[in-house]
Amino acid sequence: MSDFESAFDAKFTLFNVQQKKSERAPDKTGSIEIELGEAMKLAEYLTGHPGEEGYGGKTVIKIPLSAWDAESQTGKRYINGKIWAKKPEPSNEQPIF
Repeated sequence: MSDFESAFDAKFTLFNVQQKKSERAPDKTGSIEIELGEAMKLAEYLTGHPGEEGYGGKTVIKIPLSAWDAESQTGKRYINGKIWAKKPEPSNEQPIF
C-alpha cells in the first residue's frame, strides 16, 4: 500500500469454478477472511463513514481492494487479494447533538 495507516485489513481469495451448473453461475468463487479485531475496525469504519454518491445515485461506501494472480503449490491458479481503507484524518470539528 502506501505510507498511511489502514483503518482495517482483510484478505480475499477467488478460485475459478471448475464446472458451472448454468450460464448464470459465477466464474469465480471464494471468501473474505478478516480477523475478529480487524472486523471490529471495519464496523467502526463503516458506521463512521458518511458515504458518497455511487452508481444510480445511491449513497455507498467504497472500499478499495487490490488483487494478484497467484498459483498454489499444486498448480491451481487463483486470485489473492487485500481489502483495506485509509484511516480517516482526525477531525477538529465538534459533534453536533
